[in-house]
Amino acid sequence: MQKRKNWIYIFVFFLILSFLIFLLFRLSIFRPVSSFVQSVFSPAQTLIYSVTLGFGLDQKIKDLENKNIVLQNKILEQEKLIADNKALRDQFAVSNPTSRSLIEANVISSPSFIPGITVAESLIVNKGQKDGVNVGMSVVYKDNIVGVVKEASEYTSKITLITNSSFSVISETFETKAQGVIKGQGAGEMILDNVVLSQSLKQGDLVLTKGEGDLKTLVMPNLVIGKILSVNKNPSDLFQVAKVKSLLDFSHLSTVFIVKGF
Repeated sequence: MQKRKNWIYIFVFFLILSFLIFLLFRLSIFRPVSSFVQSVFSPAQTLIYSVTLGFGLDQKIKDLENKNIVLQNKILEQEKLIADNKALRDQFAVSNPTSRSLIEANVISSPSFIPGITVAESLIVNKGQKDGVNVGMSVVYKDNIVGVVKEASEYTSKITLITNSSFSVISETFETKAQGVIKGQGAGEMILDNVVLSQSLKQGDLVLTKGEGDLKTLVMPNLVIGKILSVNKNPSDLFQVAKVKSLLDFSHLSTVFIVKGF
């Protein structure tokens, strides 16, 4: 009980003392002392305030950044969904191949592809044997050939692109009906080779799959391989050669379609 009274007396004493100091500092005679005390503690107050404000600001910025990341992810998911739906609608609008013979597959990686340094040579998709995918099946986007299934596991498949150096297929030009062999050259390039000199090759003409007697795999006919960029015809050679470029940008494909049968 005595200790409690002592604490009350001490509290009252410091309360009165604080009030007197406050009044004294209000008088003009003590203003120099007040200014001195404020000048001494002002930098510390400023630092403490800045740090406190900084913590609050940093937290607000972090919260905004996190919200922005979440929003961007939602936008990306929405845009991907829109793109996938558009690809599906566009593919179903194509008569060759028919939508009933297709397996929709999403591209999940492109081995050895480095943007700005290398070009895509193959694609990995999220459909495999459990979905009915087998080695040798044609892979398309709209009426363009993308490549063929090179490997198929239970859940994924590897697609060799038509520009891959291991790819070749018998082909025919759309306008002049010249026949030859499309050969992938790697690095995103193709040539139309083995075209006899008596046949006509025209710059800008489309090259289609022939669909009969293909060299290494069975590719369905009348798929667009690409267009002729240039023709090299030398009278002393047995064959003429044309440089061909696909109408597709393989590095930007997110959805492709595997042809089950034809």
